[in-house]
Amino acid sequence: MGIEGFDDAGVYKLSEGMALVQTVDFFTPVVDDPYWFGQIAAANAMSDIYAMGGVPKTAMNIVCFSPRKFPLELLKEILRGGIEKIKEARAVLLGGHSVDDEEIKYGLAVTGIVDPNRIVKNEGAKPGDLLVLTKPLGTGILNTGMKADLLNEDEILYVCRMMAELNDRASQVMLYAGVHAATDVTGFGLIGHLKEMIKEEIGVEVYLKDIPLLPKVVDLAKSGFLPGGLYRNRDFFRPHVLNLSEGPLYDIIFDPQTSGGLLFAVPEKNLSMLEEHSKRLDVKIWIIGRFTREKRGKIILL
Repeated sequence: MGIEGFDDAGVYKLSEGMALVQTVDFFTPVVDDPYWFGQIAAANAMSDIYAMGGVPKTAMNIVCFSPRKFPLELLKEILRGGIEKIKEARAVLLGGHSVDDEEIKYGLAVTGIVDPNRIVKNEGAKPGDLLVLTKPLGTGILNTGMKADLLNEDEILYVCRMMAELNDRASQVMLYAGVHAATDVTGFGLIGHLKEMIKEEIGVEVYLKDIPLLPKVVDLAKSGFLPGGLYRNRDFFRPHVLNLSEGPLYDIIFDPQTSGGLLFAVPEKNLSMLEEHSKRLDVKIWIIGRFTREKRGKIILL
């Protein structure tokens, strides 16, 4: 599997029972604290492996940093955060590469393994499947609010912890529940990644009132603290959305997420299995929609 289907990671088959899953992701700081930034960037990079049903095994650092402009202690804290998150994932850091750059960037190239017979693609949802989300929305808007000093320390800590949370247990839940398709919600927002799931083959209904939101995100959206990526997402994906209106919720569904949750399709008959296993592994889930035969290629807001 390569770039053709816009899947979250590439897959290379080694044998009948094992394939490599590979991905890379890095970005500029989304929070001021370098340690939290390292954790968030690492969790975000590994999320694509989990979305494919795989398990991370090795990682390599990608670093852009200028020791002439910033103290090395700053870089140490970024790397410390990344390494701790890699260890939490039970993966191994093999090395990496750094470039002298005055704009700080950090992330990982990650290699995982997956059973070739259990690869989870972003397409494959069936009519009647439930649409499930595992993290609330709003990190892009809240990160914009942080830059304007509109969040207190507790609110910042809450958002950082959520972005740094691995999607490993969420991946186990979706596999146990018989997942048909999955992706993770990141830069294209909920609507953009949902469009990747349906392509032109199927439709999906989204229950706006059931979408989980981070604290304070509605107030910030009402006040206009919207990241530039949100406008780009809305302009690009607007033609594929039915019943789109005005208001903060209609902005939040386009909000670019950092290290967001998994978004997946499971058969309704497996709902009890899904709920049972999510409770056992302490994974929060929200059922926010249903896939349909009607309106192929369209996202219907209800």
